[in-house]
Amino acid sequence: MVQLAEKWSAIIRRNKPWYVSVGRGRFWHRLLGFWLGAVLLLVCLTGSILLFKNPLLQWLYPQLNISLVDDPQLQGLALDSLDQRQYAFVRLPNTTRPWLELSRLDGTLEYWSVPVSAVETPRLLLSRAPYSDLLDWCYQLHLYLFVKPWKHQLLGVVGLAALLLLATGVKTQWPRNWRMLKLPLHARTLPAIQRHRQWHYVIAVLSLPLLLLVVSTGTAIAYNTQTQQLFSWVLQDPPEPAIKAEPVLPAVALTTSDWPLWLTTARQLVPDAQLRLASFRKTATDVVQMRVQLPEEWHPNGRSVIRLAPDGTVLSLQRATESAPGRQLSQLIYPLHVAAVGGTWYLWLLFGSGWLPLTLWWLGAHWRRGRLQKEKHRG
Repeated sequence: MVQLAEKWSAIIRRNKPWYVSVGRGRFWHRLLGFWLGAVLLLVCLTGSILLFKNPLLQWLYPQLNISLVDDPQLQGLALDSLDQRQYAFVRLPNTTRPWLELSRLDGTLEYWSVPVSAVETPRLLLSRAPYSDLLDWCYQLHLYLFVKPWKHQLLGVVGLAALLLLATGVKTQWPRNWRMLKLPLHARTLPAIQRHRQWHYVIAVLSLPLLLLVVSTGTAIAYNTQTQQLFSWVLQDPPEPAIKAEPVLPAVALTTSDWPLWLTTARQLVPDAQLRLASFRKTATDVVQMRVQLPEEWHPNGRSVIRLAPDGTVLSLQRATESAPGRQLSQLIYPLHVAAVGGTWYLWLLFGSGWLPLTLWWLGAHWRRGRLQKEKHRG
């Protein structure tokens, strides 16, 4: 009688109504794993490639292998020689990127050399239009999923679904199947369906902290404003101080620029910081704004801001290290996601994490295919 009851119980478990299956974590893990996993593995693979964006650029375009000229006067002269109305911002040179990287208003990126003396002229080393090479395809997919007008919103949805995928995977196997953590060292002796399942489980469990780090930081970047508000609420940040009113400045034509003065003033204002990014003025009454990275900052693009009048007068300096704790904590997410901290070992660890979704998707798909074939033969 007991055996008969167990038999009928097994039949019922195999033939559950659809609403019972939908309420189970296993159903969602398989559904998200198959459809979302294909998107997630592409996002993660392109992210791994973009970790080495600058070396790959120099490999693809040998003309970018130049020496760094770390002189604000010479960098400013190079910028002054350009049409100020055609550009949005410039990334200033550093040891890993020894060129001026300018973004035109149409999205084209231009790479200019900095002359080694005032009598020389800057050279246009490279011009990259959107989708003009494999690296930009990776960039557009990883940041926007090819839908740039939506900014990072679509990627944020993928990130939230990926967190659900990880959660349902843990729920499905925890804690009853922890015995499967035994490494399948003798995997060749196991049936293929069992071998794929066990490797999928072992790799997923052992890499779960790393996967959570990558997916959660990426999702937090997509929802940067909401993440910052959450941290500020948790840490009870005080209200942001009122921004001091700036004086009304006379209109200065956009064609009138003095980048040597602006860059030199910024360098002298924070001599221990690195100038990272500067925005071109959009209107005649705009100020000059620069982003700098202080020694205490992790963010590779800097979160401290300098604002200058066109005549070089310092209007304000906002140090990121003086902001509220919640805001400072939110600014650590991006450096963790792009391996701007942690050294070489962490960089390669993140690079390897980009291949984990592909490995797990392949093992899961093969296990599911083997399971369906087994049920078909049984039927």
